[in-house]
Formats: sequence, structure tokens, C-alpha cells
Amino acid sequence: MEVLDVAVTGIAGLLGQRLLARLDASPVVGRVVGLDVRDPERRIGRLEMHRVDISTADLEPLLEGVSVIVHLASIVDPLPDDSFETRVNVDGTRRLLDAAANMGITKIVRVSTAAVYGAWPGNPVPLTEDAPLRPNPGFGPAVQGAEVERMVAVWRQAVPDAVTTTLRAAPVLGRGSQHLWARLLSGRPAIRVRGAAPPVQTVHADDVADALLLAVERDLPGVFNVAADGWLDAAAAAALRRRPAAAVPAELLSRALRRLWSTGLGDVPAEALPYLTHPWVLANDRLRAAGWAPRHTNEETLIETVASLTKPFPKAKVAGGVTGLLGAAAVLSGGVVLWRNRRR
Repeated sequence: MEVLDVAVTGIAGLLGQRLLARLDASPVVGRVVGLDVRDPERRIGRLEMHRVDISTADLEPLLEGVSVIVHLASIVDPLPDDSFETRVNVDGTRRLLDAAANMGITKIVRVSTAAVYGAWPGNPVPLTEDAPLRPNPGFGPAVQGAEVERMVAVWRQAVPDAVTTTLRAAPVLGRGSQHLWARLLSGRPAIRVRGAAPPVQTVHADDVADALLLAVERDLPGVFNVAADGWLDAAAAAALRRRPAAAVPAELLSRALRRLWSTGLGDVPAEALPYLTHPWVLANDRLRAAGWAPRHTNEETLIETVASLTKPFPKAKVAGGVTGLLGAAAVLSGGVVLWRNRRR
């Protein structure tokens, strides 16, 4: 049985830590090379850790003897500084791919996001892997995610015998997840577009880690959606949140979010609104056929996430600013409707 030395970028993150535990227990994994800007909380005896930024470090010496790269390092939340986000997500991936080719590494596993499909009124429910990539303009993580997928596809064609696995994941939730989608789907802050009731789908971080291990231990060439079975309707998902959300017209909500974003008080860009308005849920049949199965439902995953976010919001002034301004928007919207009714 061939023993694999595995390099993991972003090993200190939510998925990296869960994957590390599985690699430690795998009989086919030998050395684990960790690459991250910070040390992981969990350590194993065969972990060779390097504190590096993949967008600037000399990666080739660190990849000596590696058989498989699991690429998890990325900025998953939108940032006002688009150039920094692009440097890490796109340029960092390009440098990693170049280093892998120079070191003779032919297998790469990458986690992408379901947001690359885009959230559009005419989206099929559910989306399969054959659907076109149409990320909503201006939403950085989705636009950059699609570009990274393109780069990986080009690399696969250029490198002889290359095997690449792309896992397009629904919002990855569970205990410890604090990214944008974890907060929004948990109602922190509570945002709801009037007249919109998109289905809600998640995937538990442990289930994504299981998929990653499967792709490390076996060759799974191609693209695979990773998501819990089915989805929740909007009402069922809302019932699991701790905070009710006032419905605000899309145009008014967009203006409020743009104002907060431009002043630095908000961390929800207006470009995220399509993903709260239109469907972008996934079919997971292809990955199931490869031997993977989710162990968590959408409901279980969302309940666990909501419970883990009971601590104060990381940016209290942001949460208060968003809630206050959106509340004011809702009141203003109601006032406009009342005035129109009285006039009518």
C-alpha cells in the first residue's frame, strides 16, 4: 500500500483542523505538511508545520516529497480591500500550482464554494455540477472562486497525469464556523429581503472533511457538489434562528448595506443580497455515488451553528449598526406603505 505525504494549506482553519484529525487516523497517510499563517490548535506527531503565507513564501522546498496537496487556504468573507483578497485567493493559488508542477506533484484537492454558480431567479433547484458558473458580479468570494476553478482546470490540462478534485461546498457550518454565511443563516445580523423565500442548504464541516479524506485516499477526478441532503424552506430555516428578521424591500436594504459597507461599520456587502433572494442549492448525487454520504442534516447543522454563535458578535458595533440601520429601514418601509395606503 502506497503511503502518501499530504500537504494541507490553511491547516489551522475550520476545515483544516477537522481534516488533520482524519489524516492522523488514515492508514495511507504518512507525513502531513501544514502551511498556514498561524499555528493550528490541534497538533499530531507526524505534522510538519510551516508558518507561511502562500502568496509570498517560497513553496517549493516545503513541498519536497509531497504526493497530494489539499488546498484550503483562502479568504472566505468579502473584504473592502479587493486587491488583498485577490492576492491571497487567486495569486496564492497560482503560486501553489506553479510550485506543485515544478516539484512533480500531480494530485490536488481543492474546496470551492457553491456561490460560484451564482444566485439567479432561473436557477434549477437543485443545481448539478454541469450547471454553468455564473457568480454574481461584485461578490468577491464567488468571482474569485470561479477564477480559481478555471486556473485549476488549466493546470490539470497542462500537467501530465494530473488528478484534480474540486469540491463545491454549500455554506460550511457547524461549531466553530463564524464566517459570513454562518452569521447570516444564524440571523446575526438578521437580514430578510421582502418577498424573497429562497431555500436554505448547508453542509457540516465534518462532512466536508470526510469528503476531503475520501479524495486524498482515492483518486476522484472532476467536480463534486458537497451538501447535506435536500434543503430547508425559508420558513423552516427562519424558525431555527434566535432573532426574527424584519422584511425590508431589496432596494432599501441594498442602500442600507452599501452605506454601512462604505463607512466600515458593516461586513455584509450589498452584493451578497442575491444569495439571500434567489436559490443556489445543490444536488449531491455525484459525490454520493463515489462513496460519500453526509452524516448531518441541514436542520442539525443549522441548530448547532446557531447554538455556537450565542457569544457576543465578534464586531459588536457592526452587529448593532446593521441591526439598527436595517430596523430603521424596515420602519421607513412600513411608513411608506402606510402613507401610500392612506393617500390611496
